[in-house]
Amino acid sequence: MTAFAAGDAQAGAKIFNQQCARCHGSGGRGDGPDLVKLQAAVTPDNWADKATNQELSDDFIVAMITKGGRANGKSRIMPAFGDKLNADQIRDLLAFIRSVPK
Repeated sequence: MTAFAAGDAQAGAKIFNQQCARCHGSGGRGDGPDLVKLQAAVTPDNWADKATNQELSDDFIVAMITKGGRANGKSRIMPAFGDKLNADQIRDLLAFIRSVPK
């Protein structure tokens, strides 16, 4: 069973709206309102784009969630949530991210 299959996308959507949407946008397109405030040089990946979503491995997404962008060679603005979310919440968030493309 993959991490994606183990998670609850509906529970992940709630976590996303509370913790992630300000930067990643309500639709997961990388267009959240806080990016302007943070003067981000790069925008988050567009998870609504099926090809982009499929390019990102489950392990990479989990690493980004738990360790943040800087630890993964991405944006220093992306914070780590490994000390804020438990393993089930991270699986739920991953399941939601995987459910975003239509």
